[in-house]
Amino acid sequence: MTESEIEALDEPTTWTTVFDGSTQVALRLADAMCGDSFDLDTKLIAELRSHFDETQLAELILVAGQANLNNRAGNAAKQLLGP
Repeated sequence: MTESEIEALDEPTTWTTVFDGSTQVALRLADAMCGDSFDLDTKLIAELRSHFDETQLAELILVAGQANLNNRAGNAAKQLLGP
């Protein structure tokens, strides 16, 4: 990743100027999975299916889910156990 891509990750409104369509929709999935992922937007689902096959979608779900788990576990550990 380039420095500009890393910086753009902080602000979803800049994704369209930095990332291609498939990367944008993958980032939107990762972002959606940080909230209530039991009800993903149907437009997001359709866009994901237009860019990725089932195997790729499974990989995206697992990678985003694992990163989310790591972040949540790390945040809880810091609060409970200290830095």
